[in-house]
This record gives sequence, structure tokens and C-alpha cells, in this order.
Amino acid sequence: MDIRYLEAFLTISEEGSISKAATRLGLTQPAVSRHVKELEKSLNKTLFIRSHEGMTLTETGQLFYNEMQPIWHELQRKLHRFVPKNAVRLGVAPFISSTYLPQTLTYEASKMNITCTYTRDNCLEFIPMLKKGDIDAAIFEDYPSHEGFYSTLVKHDEYQVAIAEDHPLADCEELSLEQCFSYPQIVPPKTSRFYQMWHTLCEKNGWKKRDIHSLPYRSFLYSLTQNHAVAIIPKLMVEPPWNRHFLFKRLSNCPFTRDLYLFTSKKSYLKPLQQSLIHTLQR
Repeated sequence: MDIRYLEAFLTISEEGSISKAATRLGLTQPAVSRHVKELEKSLNKTLFIRSHEGMTLTETGQLFYNEMQPIWHELQRKLHRFVPKNAVRLGVAPFISSTYLPQTLTYEASKMNITCTYTRDNCLEFIPMLKKGDIDAAIFEDYPSHEGFYSTLVKHDEYQVAIAEDHPLADCEELSLEQCFSYPQIVPPKTSRFYQMWHTLCEKNGWKKRDIHSLPYRSFLYSLTQNHAVAIIPKLMVEPPWNRHFLFKRLSNCPFTRDLYLFTSKKSYLKPLQQSLIHTLQR
């Protein structure tokens, strides 16, 4: 049995859906679905009840989870003892995940290998993971400090508008929010920091939210090609290969910005990690 099948099972059990599990694992949804099906085939057991509301454990699935989860956590803890001391497990949000950063960051001056280990829509979910030692460091959006951790700013990021090349607004050099709201909106999951900012702005200005599509990050930009949709995204995402398929426009009087902070429980990690991330995130 492939150990990846077990990891997929445990992650789906905790996230309640294949799409969220895929985001957390950095895999495609078909790959995660295939892994859990192979596990069920190996065990000759049905582990999940599948519905439009998500994935729910069967009685057998819950028993299997209760048995395997402590073993999996202990295995990860023991494996980490053999990881080179300069290897750092980094938690990142999908807007700055391995889709936009390399899976492993290296920067000669810091002599560290930084592995993008976990993703979460809400960065605050990294707090208990840091406390338990599941990760060594994490990047937080607009959350500068937390008791018990060392933190520092690594990047100030602004937002632009992404549209398809054949969009009616393609000839505009700069767009207003009012222009953007005249077309279908592609927004990240409701648990994300940006969605909360976007929702608050809509409520404040009395803008009607119609034709709104909240999608997982991995299908975010691809969906712009449908129905002349628009998306407001961080500049950090305005990178190849996206430039081959989309246009990026300045947003006039842009109300969206974000500061990215590095958190770690180990003071000795703070400066070298900061150097590595600043070097990598320079655009």
C-alpha cells in the first residue's frame, strides 16, 4: 500500500472535502480522489460517504481514522528527527504557495532548505501547527505578531485585476472597482483573507454581489476565460506562466493591499529565513 493513500485519507477526513484536501496537499483533486479509492480498494472497505456537501467518514472510516491518525503523527515526528537541521518546514497560504513559490527555496546566504509543507486558506490555522511543532515557520497575511512567536515583515504586496486576453476591458490600461463589478467575479474560498476584505468592501459600498464564483486557487485563473470574468489578485501572482494567457491591469484607488509576515518559534531561524524569503519574493 502506498503511504500517500493514507495521507490522502487522513487529510480528507480532517478537511471534509477532496478540494480542500488537494489544496492542503498541493495535489490535483483527481490525484487525491484516486489515492483514496485505491486505499478503499486495498482495504475492501468503504471509508467515506460522498455527497454534494462533501466527504463524511463511514463508521469503518472513523475507526480507521482513530487508529491511523496518532500513528501518522508519530511517524512524522520521528521522521523529522532525521531531517537535516538546515531543512525548514514552511506553512504558506495558497496565494503564496508552491504554485507561485518553488517547492523548495534555497538561498546561499542563509544555508537553509525551506520546504513548502502545508497550505491553509486561513493563515491563523498555522498557529496551533507551529505550537505543536508540525511546521517550523509560516507566512501570515496582515497578522504582524502573536504571543510566543518571533515575526518579521517579508513583503508588502498590492493587487491587480486579471482578465482574459479577449475580455471587453482588454484595451483599458487601468480599471476601477465599478468596472470590475460589471462582470462576473472570480474570488478565492470564503475562508481566505482576501474574500473577507472583498466581502466587507461590497457591504460598505452597497455593491450587489451577483455572478460570484468562489473557487479553489488551483482553478482560479483558468476560470477567467469563461463568461468574461474578472479577478483581483496579488501582484505576486502576476508571474509567468500566467502572462502567456492573461492580461493584468492596474486597479485605480486600489483598496486592497497585504503585508506578509514570517512567523517562527525559533529565534535563530528568523533572520536567515527572512533573507531567503525576501530574496525569493523580490519581483
